[in-house]
Formats: sequence, structure tokens, C-alpha cells
Amino acid sequence: MGENVVFTILWVILSVLAEIGDRVLIHHNPMYYIVSNQGELALQAFDFIMVVLTPVFVFVALFLLFTMVRFHTKRGEMPPANRRFAVDNKAFVVVWVGGSIVLNLLFFLHPTTSAMEQMFALDEPAANTHDLIVDVTARQWEWIFSYPQYGLTQTVNANGQDMLELPVNKPVEFVLRSYDPYHTYDQYADVIHSFWIPAFGIKEDVIPGETRYEYLTPTKITSFSVNPMVRVQCAEVCGPGHPWMEAPLKVVSQAQFAQWIKYEKSLANGAG
Repeated sequence: MGENVVFTILWVILSVLAEIGDRVLIHHNPMYYIVSNQGELALQAFDFIMVVLTPVFVFVALFLLFTMVRFHTKRGEMPPANRRFAVDNKAFVVVWVGGSIVLNLLFFLHPTTSAMEQMFALDEPAANTHDLIVDVTARQWEWIFSYPQYGLTQTVNANGQDMLELPVNKPVEFVLRSYDPYHTYDQYADVIHSFWIPAFGIKEDVIPGETRYEYLTPTKITSFSVNPMVRVQCAEVCGPGHPWMEAPLKVVSQAQFAQWIKYEKSLANGAG
């Protein structure tokens, strides 16, 4: 009984210290850079699972160390009967299996089901009546962005690189397709790509012959120069140019976005 008390006290103390470490990690958030409403849902889910599972991890790690010390014997020796582990301890098995089932059911309901319900709500037509529509075309090995509401078929930066720019706090509807617009003889003449914006916490496969949609709202003014997570990156191996299939992203104010649209129109008119 005394050993159980010592183990329990150590487990509680270490769990409390680990939970404090979790709170510091969550507050400073050095692992992730999230600037969208969808990304926030994913980050909240990760934080919740980490906080709940920390005591479980401490228990397992401490149990392994405690067992190695408690049941340590020299080579060739048998431990005394009072130091042998009871493999048929029914109470331990019931608690361990029952606790595992409860945790899995909890994580299925929250955050999995609850977060998915919120994400599905973002896809409802009623929630996307005033979206900014961005057509995203994936081809080997380039991202092409067009803004049909503004008559822009391809937006680039001053260096001629494909550029995605979005206004902050404005819902965006991404229309995702995979084909090569420069070789229109076959709309399926490309491969599967994956539209990934790390800072938005989204990743959606882009498949030839299919049109897919992604909805989100940028929540912070930022850019690729501020954090490299603010970029469009292909996350599906699509050929030798796959590692370089990326494009910079900027999230700006409404006024700056309007100026950028004028700039892109002037480039398009000049090119014409």
C-alpha cells in the first residue's frame, strides 16, 4: 500500500508540473503559427488533446521507471513473492481498459465531432454569400490564382511570381482545380496536388477532373516575409518540381487589398 501512495503522489506532482508546462507552451505557442478561423479550430483541438493526455503520458512513463526500480533483480535471481508483479490484477486491467475507452469516446465527441461540425458549418451556402472567390489552379509545378469577381486571371508579384493576397477578416472561398491551362487539349493532363497553407491550418487534395472547395477567414495581417508558414505549398508528391511548387501569401487590410487589386489590373492591362 505504501508503494501505491508514493507512486500516486509522484504521479500527481509530475502531472501538475507537466500541465504547467503545457499552459506555458499553449500561451507562447512556438510550434504553430495560425492566422485563420479553421486553423484556430485545429489548434484548439490539439491543445485540448495535449492537456488531457499529459497525465496519461506521465502515468505510463512513471510506471515504466517505477517498475524497473521496484522489480529490479540481479541476473539469474528470482524476486521474492512480495515483489512479483501481479499480471492477473483485475482491478488494474478494468481501470486501464475502461479509462482508454472513455478517453477514446471523449476525443471522438470532442474535439473531433464538435470541431468537424463547426468546419461543416463554414461550408453552408448561407455562411458564404459574400465570400471573396479565389480560383486556384494547380499544375506541374505552379500555383495560379485568379479573382473572377475582379476580372483577374492570374496575379503575380513584382518579380513575376504567382502571388496570393487576401484581405483580413474577409471570408474566402477557394475553388480548387488541377489541370494545365497552357495545354487545354486534355483537362485531365496533370496529376494530384495538395493545396496546403500551413498558417491557415488547411490541406486539401486537388485532383484532375474534380472541383473542390475550401472556406476560411484570415484573422491576422501577415505575410511570407513575416513567417514562412504563410505560403501556399504543394503537400502531395507530384514530380521532380514538387519541392519548389510554392507561392507567397499576404494577408492585408481591406484598403491595401483594394490597392493591390488596382495594381494587378494595371499589370494585366499593360501585359495586354
